[in-house]
Amino acid sequence: MKSQSQMIFLLFIGYVVVYIDKTVMGFALLPIEKEFDLNPTQLGYLTGIFFLAYSLFQVPAGWLNDRIGYKTMLVLSLCALGTFAFFFGVLGMSFGLLLLFRFLSGIGHSGYPCSCAKAVVSNFSLEKRTFAQSVLLSSSGLAMTLGPIVAVAALNHLGWQTSFALLGLIAFAIVTLIAIRVPRHQPVPRQERQAQSALWRNPTVLLLFVCGFCINIPAYGLMAWLPKFFVQERGISLEVAGYLVALGGAGIWLSCLGTGWLVGKYFQNREPQVIIVCSLVSAAVIYGIYHTTTLLAAGALLFVAEIFLMGSFVTAFTLPMKRLPEQVIGSAVGLINTGGTLGGFVSPIVMGYLVSQSHSFASAFLFLSLAMVCASLVIAPLIRLKSSAIPVTE
Repeated sequence: MKSQSQMIFLLFIGYVVVYIDKTVMGFALLPIEKEFDLNPTQLGYLTGIFFLAYSLFQVPAGWLNDRIGYKTMLVLSLCALGTFAFFFGVLGMSFGLLLLFRFLSGIGHSGYPCSCAKAVVSNFSLEKRTFAQSVLLSSSGLAMTLGPIVAVAALNHLGWQTSFALLGLIAFAIVTLIAIRVPRHQPVPRQERQAQSALWRNPTVLLLFVCGFCINIPAYGLMAWLPKFFVQERGISLEVAGYLVALGGAGIWLSCLGTGWLVGKYFQNREPQVIIVCSLVSAAVIYGIYHTTTLLAAGALLFVAEIFLMGSFVTAFTLPMKRLPEQVIGSAVGLINTGGTLGGFVSPIVMGYLVSQSHSFASAFLFLSLAMVCASLVIAPLIRLKSSAIPVTE
């Protein structure tokens, strides 16, 4: 039990760094935009190219995770994240170099989620997996609660270059602890690997792939563009925008922990219904954020939107950990998460295009809301699957 708690704590801290690297970009775009004289479309590409790399390497990362073990992949992923965050700050002297380092950073990120999922499945019993994974995912809430406040202070006092260099050094410190303290797990035996190829034909995996794509469109769209929306369209200072985004992060944290407990205790085998309800509620609330006229209403709606958005995400992300065999979890999570990261790639680029064309965020927020409606429609066929374990088709 002590070793399990220690492992979850270290993986949680690593996840916080992973999410802070994503969160801080939304605020760093403002000084980067001024320094390099970038337009909204270019800013969208700067955010989106990270998720392109993240998407392209999710499946290979999951494949490697099942073969070389989750500990090795955790170390490799955080080392790459730290290296290219450091390079982004120290060597990012042109728009082209910034694109290159964010692309390479996305490669580093790609191995962490599937490795954490594999670690949870390998060390926790079935009934404890949802809560253990939700604790890890709640790191996004901590990152978005403290991240904006810390990011604004760092950007104001240190500048974006030093901030990213410091983030890289922190990643190296954490990877050292993980290398020393996280237990090693044997890779998947060769005779058990044949089932992994069948994941591409499994309807549950494919539906979760598309659902993850839809859910992550607003998840990462809000992360990338909310600071710019609050500062430039609503006339709010960067500091106040940081506190508003942090309030949304508190909703993420609360939702991750609450969803993991509620679904694990009361909604076993009814996960699709949870995803549908949470998706539709978040769709309505996200669209309402654009039409708010006060800071209090904007903060309240963002808090509620993130609660239901993350309720959908956590439930969908943990579903394969309960319904697929352990030997394919790394590959399955890598494949499913590819859908999510593709959503992260598409979202900021489409939003940048919509803002450039309309000179307003109205169509961008409508785009985010419709994505959540699509998530609810995509996951509906899984309601018919009542069994607690969905086999991988051979």
